[in-house]
Amino acid sequence: MASVGSENGNGHTSSEAVKLAGDGPEQGDVGASATAPANSEPASSPKEAVSVPVSAAEQYPPERVAKFKGELLEFLGDLVPPEGAPWDIAVFEGLGRGLVATRDIAVNELIFLDRPILVGPRVNNYDVIFCASCCRILRKLHLCSGGCRLPMCAGCDFSVGEASPHAAECRLIQSWQPKDAGRYSKNILYALTSIRGFLLSDRDRSLVLQMEGHPPRKEMTTEIERLLKDGYFQNLDGDGPDVRYLRQLVNVLNTNAFETSRIVADEENNDHEIILRGLYILGALMNHCCRPNVRYVFDSELRMRVYASRPIRAGQQLLNNYSKILWGTQHRIIHLCFSKCFLCSCERCKDPTEFGTYLGALKCVRESCPEGRLLPINPLKISSLWRCDRCDLKMDNIKATKIQEIAGRMILNNAIKRESSYIIDYLNDHLLRFLLPTNQFTVELKLQAIKKIQADRPVAELREKERYCVEILDILERLQYGECFVKGVLCYELFVTRVTLGQVLNESGITTEESNLELLRTARQILGPSGNRPKDLQQMVVKYGVGCEPLD
Repeated sequence: MASVGSENGNGHTSSEAVKLAGDGPEQGDVGASATAPANSEPASSPKEAVSVPVSAAEQYPPERVAKFKGELLEFLGDLVPPEGAPWDIAVFEGLGRGLVATRDIAVNELIFLDRPILVGPRVNNYDVIFCASCCRILRKLHLCSGGCRLPMCAGCDFSVGEASPHAAECRLIQSWQPKDAGRYSKNILYALTSIRGFLLSDRDRSLVLQMEGHPPRKEMTTEIERLLKDGYFQNLDGDGPDVRYLRQLVNVLNTNAFETSRIVADEENNDHEIILRGLYILGALMNHCCRPNVRYVFDSELRMRVYASRPIRAGQQLLNNYSKILWGTQHRIIHLCFSKCFLCSCERCKDPTEFGTYLGALKCVRESCPEGRLLPINPLKISSLWRCDRCDLKMDNIKATKIQEIAGRMILNNAIKRESSYIIDYLNDHLLRFLLPTNQFTVELKLQAIKKIQADRPVAELREKERYCVEILDILERLQYGECFVKGVLCYELFVTRVTLGQVLNESGITTEESNLELLRTARQILGPSGNRPKDLQQMVVKYGVGCEPLD
């Protein structure tokens, strides 16, 4: 199990059995709750976009949308069913392009398959050394013999010749004349996904360049700017066409990429999850809502599989979540503003209580008001005053933000890294004295406890894990998230915990109660198609008779 996350909001995590991702990627009538600008080609310059407003219909006339859809369907090939897809590309004023259902879609129905047009390393540190081409774990650093400064296994090395999947990109990097060719460069590794954009066909390059690409904020240094600033190449002109194209690719990836992963084994047969970033054109066309109606997983071939998490009526948009589903509104708004360049105003964002979950609420600071909850008066405004729902105490946003910053540091920089027994004691004896039991930081710590409490832990800890699973499932129910990915992970963890408790307490009948078997059915339905599902999921499904056919 892992923390909630994904790059396109998606986000999107850890190296354990499954990730709580996607549904953080992962409603209402068309356009009503979709609040993100769709991924669309930007105006030729910011100045033009401001001085000459263009409506969505003008920017995307029917013939242009039809041409783009034709290229996309050609790229997807046999991933589109012969009977046709249950989606279409539509244009929405104020949003740009988006996906819309062409017929009613049932909950858990597969809506579409997508494959990455670009995939490669993310722009973050890794804790293992792996081949930059196939992701095979390397016991020790071995650099490619071609001089590209990337880690490479023997099977992918440039010396293999054209049979190497790395050959073309290695030649490209060689043409830029890397300096210090005998030394590993993590910054070239970070830029590799963008560099691979040079290897695209004309059609695929056209698709990529029709996606929206927000320029980086002034304070950001992208992977390409880092290479230029530090002079990694002798033959890469900072003002030339190659760099202009690389900057376009970086902007498109930063706006649209999803976090995906490969599971690879080391020489001792221990599994490692290598987090990657992938550009999925069809998936990126889904607009945002903090209460989406889809979930997605990535299968063993890195294909994105998108399912309905709730019933979707014909004419409704297919809505994804670009942020983390168990974050409070203020944190989601800030994340979406800085990473996706828009402000959300969906029904969840407008409700100060977030449908009674109080994920973003704070405990009243008055000792005489122990049951009070501080909530933003206008949750859509970062500068909003906060007010207690019991004693009417008002607090300015600066103080409220400071409390959240302190709580975040205490949890994310300290408690979350400790062992399960410490986390439980910290939750019970300390944290709940100043944070609500459903505050986002409390929930994050409970998720970490769920991940860390394994079958060999004492009964008391297993009981706490069981309680945390039930509590967070209740939050998802209140949010009306439907059959989302996080629900699948929690149902799996709850079922496994109850099996363990039944064995320890000699109460095996608990496991086969219908309510518990339903947990396993739900876990199988949601997690089964994932390439990162729990290893024992199929075994449990067969053992307890909730489905004998192999998982996808």
